[in-house]
Amino acid sequence: MVKHIYPKNHPHHQIEHYDVLILGAGPAGLTAAIYAGRYNLKTAVVAKSFGGTANLAGELENWPGYIGSGKKLMEKFQKQAQKFGARFLLSEVKNVRKDTDGFVLELREHEIHGKALIIALGTEHRKLEIPGEKEFLGKGVSYCATCDGNFFKNKTVAVIGGADSAAKAAIYLSDICKKVYIIYRREEIRCEPVSFEKIKKNKNTEIIYHAKPIEISGKNKVENLKIIQQEQNRPKKEITLDIDGVFIEIGATAVVDIVEPLGLDVDCGYIKTDADARTSVKGVLAAGDVSNNNLKQVVTAAGEGAIAAKSAFDYLKTGK
Repeated sequence: MVKHIYPKNHPHHQIEHYDVLILGAGPAGLTAAIYAGRYNLKTAVVAKSFGGTANLAGELENWPGYIGSGKKLMEKFQKQAQKFGARFLLSEVKNVRKDTDGFVLELREHEIHGKALIIALGTEHRKLEIPGEKEFLGKGVSYCATCDGNFFKNKTVAVIGGADSAAKAAIYLSDICKKVYIIYRREEIRCEPVSFEKIKKNKNTEIIYHAKPIEISGKNKVENLKIIQQEQNRPKKEITLDIDGVFIEIGATAVVDIVEPLGLDVDCGYIKTDADARTSVKGVLAAGDVSNNNLKQVVTAAGEGAIAAKSAFDYLKTGK
């Protein structure tokens, strides 16, 4: 693992140069690295950690031809990218800037340069920040109903949140689980009306309004969710639900802060891309959950990573 190349502020010719720089090492970034390597592009992948949110999937069932942990699948991705020559830099990025013939990444103690840049930084799930959330991650706590819902067949789960993502998760889980609680802090959920009508028709789904989760507990896995409910003009009460899983659906944010100096067009906080993963800035591609795609899954992120690498190759050859 390379941690030091050249000190910052060295002349341009003394900075390590690459054809392609990839920001992020989740499914999109790692797939982009595999494809870039196969195009014989000198490639550097920069990330604070490897695997992205795919690591959170205790067992991944919707990657074709593979059933197993997301973390192990990402390890396979990384080894394959290394086989094709990708260089991995485990580092925080301090700054991203454009120069006359590409892009400069300022890392902790050095800078690197690339002619093309692929942004695959993914998203960060909003957290409840309550006891048990971190401890039971992968042991009943999940941020992805479509990824992990199948492990809770005929069991009782709680969905935290009240917007569209929470409603869709609850509808999906209602077909799998014995009982679904929706825990929401306000007096009415804010999802699309059609989703709300579906929820009301599901006899195994119960909405608990004016409620705030305060603790997730259990022995080796999730067993209980403690909430505080305070309805208008009624005393506050503490409720403990016996459950097998907690799906936290309070939103996610695209990790775009570090690339804001590039002036990329965004859509609701996500980087706008065309069908070829190109952004509004020439030479900058974006792939995976950071882009404004409709389906945030490992399989779609990987596909977009492959497209981004092909577009980077085309850009380096043609300038378009």
